[in-house]
Amino acid sequence: MRKIPLKRRKPVHAAAVVLFILYLVGLVYVLFFLEARDQTYHNVNLVPFKTIRMLFQYFFTYHHFSLWYWISNVFGNILLLAPFGFLLPLIRHRRMNVWTILLLSILLSAAIEGCQFFTGVGEADIDDVILNATGALLGYGLYRFLGALFQSSSGGNPSC
Repeated sequence: MRKIPLKRRKPVHAAAVVLFILYLVGLVYVLFFLEARDQTYHNVNLVPFKTIRMLFQYFFTYHHFSLWYWISNVFGNILLLAPFGFLLPLIRHRRMNVWTILLLSILLSAAIEGCQFFTGVGEADIDDVILNATGALLGYGLYRFLGALFQSSSGGNPSC
C-alpha cells in the first residue's frame, strides 16, 4: 500500500479542514437561521419511515405536495450530510471506515434533531436522521471512489 507523501497531503488536509468548518457553519445557518419562522414547533416523529412513506404517498397518490416540496424534503435531507461523509475522512489522520461514518452521522443528525425540537425550529423526525445518515454514507462512498480513482491514476494501490 503506497502512502501519499506528507508534502502532498498537507494542502489537501488544510483545504479539507477549511471546507469542513465552512460546511458546519453553513449547516447551522441553513438549519436554524435561513428561514424566518413565525411560530415554533415541538413535534416529534419517532416512527421510522412514517414521514418518508407519507411524503411518497401524498405526492405520488394524492398529489398534495408540489414536486419542489417533495424533492427538497427527501433529497435535501440526503444531501445535507453528504459533505460530512466526504470531508470527515479527509481531515482525520486515521483511516475511517463506513461504520464510523454511519455512527458519527447518526449522532450529528440526532443532535440536530434534538436542537430543532428544543429550540422549536423545525420538527424532530427520525426519518430525517435516516435520510441524513444515508447522505453521509453516499458522501463517504464518493470519498472512497475518488480516493481509489486517484490512487489508480497515480500508479498506487487504493488506500483510502
